[in-house]
Amino acid sequence: PMTEQADTGGRIPTLHVVADTIPRAHYRAMKAVWEQGLAIRTEYDRKDASGAYIDPPSRDARVLIEVTEPFGEPRFPPVSFCEIGTYIAEIMGIKDHMVVPMEQLKQALSGELSATEWPYTYHQRLFAHPDVTGATVDQMAMAIERIVQTPFSRRAVATTSVPNIDPYLKEDVPCLREVQLRCPEDAGGNLVLNMNTMWRSRDLYKAWPDNVIGLTFLQQVVAGQIAAKTGRPVRVGSYADYSSAMHIYGQDFGAVGGDADRGLRSFFDTFDEDSYVARSLSSEQAAEMLVLPQLRELVSERLAAQWRFPEAALVLGRQLIADIASGAFSA
Repeated sequence: PMTEQADTGGRIPTLHVVADTIPRAHYRAMKAVWEQGLAIRTEYDRKDASGAYIDPPSRDARVLIEVTEPFGEPRFPPVSFCEIGTYIAEIMGIKDHMVVPMEQLKQALSGELSATEWPYTYHQRLFAHPDVTGATVDQMAMAIERIVQTPFSRRAVATTSVPNIDPYLKEDVPCLREVQLRCPEDAGGNLVLNMNTMWRSRDLYKAWPDNVIGLTFLQQVVAGQIAAKTGRPVRVGSYADYSSAMHIYGQDFGAVGGDADRGLRSFFDTFDEDSYVARSLSSEQAAEMLVLPQLRELVSERLAAQWRFPEAALVLGRQLIADIASGAFSA
């Protein structure tokens, strides 16, 4: 059933969730935002022909979530709204070639980009951050080098924001805004890579799990690069993200809160925390059932031609397949 909304006087609640694994963190965040989130409209709420809203207001809160063991099992939540193997590959950079050059992007701001013309990918913004002059900066390489030189630095930060461009994008303004690396030592003197991410907006129900799966794959890759450069063991530590507008869309309330008229059970009738975790997939199960089949299809001759993958992208995809098949992305 729908939970009643308290009058907050216009204050957006601030919530804090900590859990050991990704599925447990997702369940706790869903429950917290559903029960305590502010009812507020979004720019995506649907309207009928008369202009009246069809969807109820979203539930929204400022939320800090920490996953203390991001590679703890089971790792893959039972709800996913994307091809997770393909999404992981995008986070790793396989579709960066889809991003239009800066001059073309500036010209396109007054019109519409086609399906084969992307204004950005997260990987492109982090690893080849664009300037309006056309120059690029590999912010993540600089962040990694800062950690290599000074592991306790607080300055290893990369941003996706491009202020000259983003305010003028009609759709798809980057939700992920910043990535920070922090690398303290544990009691044994080993480096522990913690990753922080900051988000302007986040769909908790449909996007958060896939976002975190993809970004923690990147976290492990970065840990390996730091280890190679320092010659020291580097362990993947906790992952934390802060969203200034974490929301559950009104159009998803039937699935989340239930709808007796349509015979829909609520998310919380279907799952309690332990059953949600129990129905999640281990890394090995997800690799066999989802990730590897999707990646192999992505680099197949048919899709490689459709996506116009350059050879470097195909090499990246094949290496990702080999690494996941070997169990490299596990605790």
